[in-house]
Amino acid sequence: MNDSHIGENAELYAVGSLDELERQRVEAHVANCADCLRRLGQAEETVLGLERETQAAPLPADARAPQFIAPRRAVWWLGALAAAAALIIGYLLPHPPTASNGPAQVAMLHSHFNHAQFTGAGPLAKVIYARDRSWYYVIVEGSHAYSVEGVGTSGTIDLGSVTTRDGTSELFVPHARRFERIELRDGPNVVETAQIR
Repeated sequence: MNDSHIGENAELYAVGSLDELERQRVEAHVANCADCLRRLGQAEETVLGLERETQAAPLPADARAPQFIAPRRAVWWLGALAAAAALIIGYLLPHPPTASNGPAQVAMLHSHFNHAQFTGAGPLAKVIYARDRSWYYVIVEGSHAYSVEGVGTSGTIDLGSVTTRDGTSELFVPHARRFERIELRDGPNVVETAQIR
């Protein structure tokens, strides 16, 4: 990180490649620099977009996955190059005005976040959550009314039910509590679970 701004550390932070001290420096800097906070948010959004685009469909049981092992340094540069390209394209493309920002979008704009994929027999779903665990945002493919529960060391808390919007279902929960996992439920049955790290 250079002395005045976070530079390429925005992309490195977003992909989780910084050590703890470098992460703390970036977080301290963006707390007082709106330009770098915006750049970091764009980098995190780019990483999430790349993850969505690169999720492969499961292979059939009799198929064998290709065995490609890239050197660690090459993988890092590919990620940084993709993030930089997406950032530049994002600046060049026109941005349509939005009528209003929902609470989930506002929360993501003003903080740093992680995400976790739900696993299980249910639909494609993710939970995006603040690194300080001050909010959780669950988004589920489809329009089924799942309930969402947070499970932590002190027990299970009903966080609410997802609501349908534009072909997906979502739930934004401003809840300052640390959960070990988030469960997606259909009635009493746990359909999928996301581990919070």
